[in-house]
Amino acid sequence: MALFDEIREMIAEALAIEEEEVVKEAHLQADLLADSLALLNLAEAIGERYGIEIQGDDLVEAETVGALLKFVEAGIASKS
Repeated sequence: MALFDEIREMIAEALAIEEEEVVKEAHLQADLLADSLALLNLAEAIGERYGIEIQGDDLVEAETVGALLKFVEAGIASKS
């Protein structure tokens, strides 16, 4: 499964939305209505799954799904 598909699934689950709503251009808070608790839970899930350090604030800074994907890719690459 591609990284985007995995992240998409995790976001949809964390926010209780359909996966089809999770597109790279979607803003996590404005478009997908992620609140701070959802972002913290998502950060924890991503960190555990990929073994990277990620905080809720990192997701706020990432803003979009695409930016989050790049952040996760960079985190995975830096641990190699």
